[in-house]
Order: sequence, then C-alpha cells, then structure tokens
Amino acid sequence: MKNKKQKAKEKRGFTTKVENNLFIIKSDIELISLLKSINPKERTSSATILGQRKSEKAIFALCEQLKNEKVLYSKIAISEALGKIGKPAINKLVKYLGEIGNNQHKTLPNKIFNKWSYPLPRDIIARTICKIGDSILVDLNNILVNGNKKQIDEAIDAIGFISFYSENKISFEILEKSLQKYSDDEIIKWKITRALSAFPGKKTELVLLNILKTSRKPEFVWEAVRSLGLICKEVPEELLLAKNDKNDNVKKMVFLAIDKIIRYETPD
Repeated sequence: MKNKKQKAKEKRGFTTKVENNLFIIKSDIELISLLKSINPKERTSSATILGQRKSEKAIFALCEQLKNEKVLYSKIAISEALGKIGKPAINKLVKYLGEIGNNQHKTLPNKIFNKWSYPLPRDIIARTICKIGDSILVDLNNILVNGNKKQIDEAIDAIGFISFYSENKISFEILEKSLQKYSDDEIIKWKITRALSAFPGKKTELVLLNILKTSRKPEFVWEAVRSLGLICKEVPEELLLAKNDKNDNVKKMVFLAIDKIIRYETPD
C-alpha cells in the first residue's frame, strides 16, 4: 500500500522505470498525444520514452508542453527529453528562451554567490539547452548577435555554464564584443561578467580588472572579483586594493577570492 509521500510524488508526475517501460510499445504519435494527458504520470512516461528515442518529430510538442507544464517530475522529464534529442532541438528551444516562468533575473542580485561552481541557469529553457552540451555553443553565440533581449539574457547564462564545464572557449570573443555593445544594459553586463569566469587567460583578466576598477555599482564589482577568483593564478594588486571597498558584499567576495587564489598558488 502506498504511503502519503509516494502518493504525493505521483501527483507531481513521479514514475518508476518499470512504469515508463510500459510505454515503449506506443508509437511516437501516441506518446506525443499523451503529453497532454490529464494524468501527470502519463505525461512523464511519454516524455521519457520520446527522449530515449531522440524523437525529432516530438520537439515542438515537448517545447509546448514544457511551456505549460505545472508538475515537477513531468517538467523534469520533458526537459531531459529535449536534452537527449540534442542539437536538432536547438532551433525550437531558443524561441522559448525567457518565455517560460518568472524565475529569470529581472534585476541585479542583492547578495553574492559564494560558491565556486557555476550556477545553474534560472530559466528552464536555458537549463534544458545546457543538457545538450557544447555542440550548440555556435547557435548560442548567434543569439548574442541576432536574438532579442530575453533570448540574449538567458543565452549568456547557458554559454557561461556550458563553457565552464566543457572548457570549450569559442564564445569568449562574442561575449567580449557583447559586453561593449550592451554596456548600458545592467543585466547583460552583470551576466557576462559572471560568464567570463569560464574563460581563464590574460585577456579575460584585463576585461575583469577594468570592470573592477571602473564600475560604480557594487554588483558588477563583486561579480568581477568572483570571476577573478576563479581564473587568476596570482592575486592582482587591484584585488588587494578592493579589500577596502565600502560595500560589505564586495569586501566579503574579495577575501573569498584572494583566499581561493592563494590556495591555488600553494596547493596541499
């Protein structure tokens, strides 16, 4: 007999591998139709099998259902399915960047991110795109040139995340150009400052040090400091001077960054 916890998970679309395998006999057309089932478990299982098949004919239906999906496990299954389908899904996915939910950054943060990992994008489409990997960086770079504001905002997060973990550096130049092009856009400038943490090298250091020295907004300063903490092999003099910054968040980030760089210099 199922307990309350199991029943609650099932209401949110949770399924087992055994339950998903029951849907293997169904055609892609049947599975696509079941993405709109009133039963969330059926939506989860259908998305799971479509993902396993890498069904390109399901891309549009999966994107549309992701846009409307309300329950957790079904939403996860749909996102993972699109990630497994991979690069063929990118042209459809980018059209939904910034269009689903309200969790995207609309304003600058009011506190530092004090972990040294790269934060998962808040936009669900950007998160889905990250599952595809660095094969779609060229497509994301193109969005920075030709996309609309919402698409650009969320594409930067995906570029930063993918570049950080894949160590693919092809996006540096377009990020640098976009930083100049959108210098008056606070969200884009802040996001690019964070994304630059994925591109260690002297050119990146110079860009970040310039942000550190010239920015009046503490949000840009502490994000530049954090990125420097991730890419520098030696503590820059500008970082030492920033220890006296008037903003508490900046000072906290400076000490964290210096500590990280020093530990890099003198590993155990």
